[in-house]
Amino acid sequence: TKNIDLVNAFESVSKISKKLQDIRENSNVEFHEIYEGVKSISVSLNVNETMPRISGRQKNRNNVPFKDIEEFYRRTIFIPYLDDLLCSLKQRFLSHKDTIKSLQYVLPSLTVDKPFSCLKPAVQFYEDDLPGYQDIIEAEFKLWQSKWKTVGPKFRPLNAIETLTNCDSNMFPNMYQLLKLISVLPVSTATAERSFSSLRRLKTYLRNSTTESRLVGLALLSIHRDIDISDDQILDKFANSGKAQRLKLSL
Repeated sequence: TKNIDLVNAFESVSKISKKLQDIRENSNVEFHEIYEGVKSISVSLNVNETMPRISGRQKNRNNVPFKDIEEFYRRTIFIPYLDDLLCSLKQRFLSHKDTIKSLQYVLPSLTVDKPFSCLKPAVQFYEDDLPGYQDIIEAEFKLWQSKWKTVGPKFRPLNAIETLTNCDSNMFPNMYQLLKLISVLPVSTATAERSFSSLRRLKTYLRNSTTESRLVGLALLSIHRDIDISDDQILDKFANSGKAQRLKLSL
């Protein structure tokens, strides 16, 4: 979800990576269940169980040893896919593990019983974005702890966005800035890419002369296709446009 902050996303990615690693270590059992399901579907579709031709001299990759077709696909597709997925998750998220792990200690659910040394790596990393010096930030951190020690554990915010609404920027300027950093650090979202994907479908060589207003309208219809617009709304908009329309109506 695009509303999740980076700390919660990091925790989710860590759990997913551990689960994928367990699947990788037990690939024989895990892939066998998948393969049996695929076989049952292929039987219902009259698709035969086959495998690609094996070249005697492979140039692009090594010929993996296998005993049957299932083992061939497990070694050539399933295991390499898991390895690539784990590597991508590690490169995208886990490479920033130390900074994010330190930054999460500004959250009330974790800050009350932790020393300033837990938050210090994040303070040093973002020192150019913070208004105070390190000794001032440390004193502010102790006041921040005192504030949330008086609040019961069940009532403490669990994420950065909720905490940000309960943080006085005048009283805790550095904590407020750290919370803003957690809240705005991007995780991963396809929202920004949807417009480009829609334009790629709309701006074909047949529509090079499309005006800007029409192109924007077509893009909005494509992106927000889940919004239901009635015919009456379209006709009312068309009738109230203020332009003279010459339409041939069949009555």
